[in-house]
Amino acid sequence: MQTRIVLGIALIIGVAGYLAYTGFDEGRAYYLTCDEVAADEANLVGDHIRLAGTVVDGTIQREGDVLLFDLEYEGTRYPVRYVGLDPVPDTFKDGVDAVVDGFLTTDGHFEGQKIQAKCASKYEADYGTESKKPAGSTA
Repeated sequence: MQTRIVLGIALIIGVAGYLAYTGFDEGRAYYLTCDEVAADEANLVGDHIRLAGTVVDGTIQREGDVLLFDLEYEGTRYPVRYVGLDPVPDTFKDGVDAVVDGFLTTDGHFEGQKIQAKCASKYEADYGTESKKPAGSTA
């Protein structure tokens, strides 16, 4: 009876440890900008990476469940094909900074599985000025 309990506890601890390790390993992948990916493109094809850049104005399109758009950084541009199951953030629009988790394909496209968009700059303070407040804010 005690052997079963010890084995059960060991199994639970083992599974929890494995899940924590894999979650940490996935979360530690910092992002690469479009120009960094272009500089090492041959070595990055098929690897899980986070691609960061600015959404190019006028490139956002929907084709069924697929979202197509271009990311650009320092003059380097990548077409992104977002096929993730998570909903696209409300802040995702032309000109916003975005980070897309996925992988680079052999044809030079980026296949995205998760997407994050930076919050609108209207809520951020400009350097050397007081913070801006949304309309109607009393704080």
